[in-house]
Order: sequence, then C-alpha cells, then structure tokens
Amino acid sequence: MTTDPARRGPRADVDAKTLIIDTAERMFGDAAIDAVSLRAVAREAGLGNRAVPYHFPTKADLVTAVLRRRSAPLARTFTDSLSRLVRRESAPTVRDVVEAILMPFVELFRENPRGMLRWTKVYAQLALTEDQIWASDLGTDPSITDLFLGAAGRALPDINDEKFLRRVGIAMYSMISILAGTDLPAYGQPLGPDGLDPDWVEQLVTFITAGLQGHVKP
Repeated sequence: MTTDPARRGPRADVDAKTLIIDTAERMFGDAAIDAVSLRAVAREAGLGNRAVPYHFPTKADLVTAVLRRRSAPLARTFTDSLSRLVRRESAPTVRDVVEAILMPFVELFRENPRGMLRWTKVYAQLALTEDQIWASDLGTDPSITDLFLGAAGRALPDINDEKFLRRVGIAMYSMISILAGTDLPAYGQPLGPDGLDPDWVEQLVTFITAGLQGHVKP
C-alpha cells in the first residue's frame, strides 16, 4: 500500500487557490460555516491537508476570501448607485433606494445563479450573526451604510430616527434572508438557470419598499 505524500504548496495541475475558494463557497453555502473545517475543504477539493493552510492560514482568512470575491463588485455598484441618489437634485423614492441595493444582487444572480446563491447563503450567515467579516469586507469611504441612510433619509425625511433605523434593519436583513432562500419551496423557488424570475423580483421590491416606508408616503 502506497501513500500520497502531503503537499506543501499549490498543485501544479490546478489553480489551487481558486479551487479552494470555489469548494469552500459551495460547502459553506450548502451546509454551514461552523460545520465545515479546513481539512474538510481540502478533502473535498482533492488537495492535501496542508494545501488550504498554505493559502489561508485560518478559517477566518478563507471565509473572508470567499466573501470578498463577490462583495467587491457589489460594493462598487452599491456605492455608485447610492451616491447618485444622495447627490441628485430631486429626492429619491423609497423604491429607488431599495432597487439600489437589491438590483446588484439580481444581476449577479443572473450571471452565476448557483454560485451567487451559495455566496448569498454565506453572506446571510455572517450578517445575521453580526460577524464583522461581512461588514468590514463591504467597507467603503463613505460607508455603504452611511450612503444608504443618506439616500433613505431623503426619501423619508419625516420619519422618527429610531423607528427608521429599526425598519431599515428589518427590511435589509429580510431581503438578504429571502435572497438566500430562493432555492426553497417556501419562496416559490424563483431561481432558475437564467437567474431570478423577474416577476418574483418585482414582488420582492414591492414588499421591501412597503416595509421601509410603512404608513409614510414616498
């Protein structure tokens, strides 16, 4: 019986770093981050046990790499869209603000439905547990949170700040959780090979918009 010696660096026949990120994204999304070890990622990827720590010394490093791959384009689009709403002469509607956050997700779901679904499940796990990895990795200057509050504040100038902030939290975390469940029967399984069903997206926009504005007209 022969044994395969442990590999100390990246394999020559594959892009090991990309393979590790792909594998971790799939495993984190299909199961749960806490349930997946670095050793399990290496085994699933067909790599030696030392391959993952070689590229990602800690699990937090690997989680950050998984998150960062898709968060970077999202952050740029969020920043551009929200900045335009903050700067434009006429006040945005609540729907404008919701679409500035939601539609970048929709576009990435169109480009890579299964990969984006798994990534969103990872994102939701981190966001809902208040893990700082998700917040720091979307960091921009000014922050996306500040831009969102600035745009939403223009759309809802008369709402009480405390109520507004609570409503924002409920609306945004609800949106992320719903997007992470678009493969589930409870949400009608709107995710297909071409991305999210457009009518379903329209209903989600309507739902989140109504939740944000409450009894206040946009």
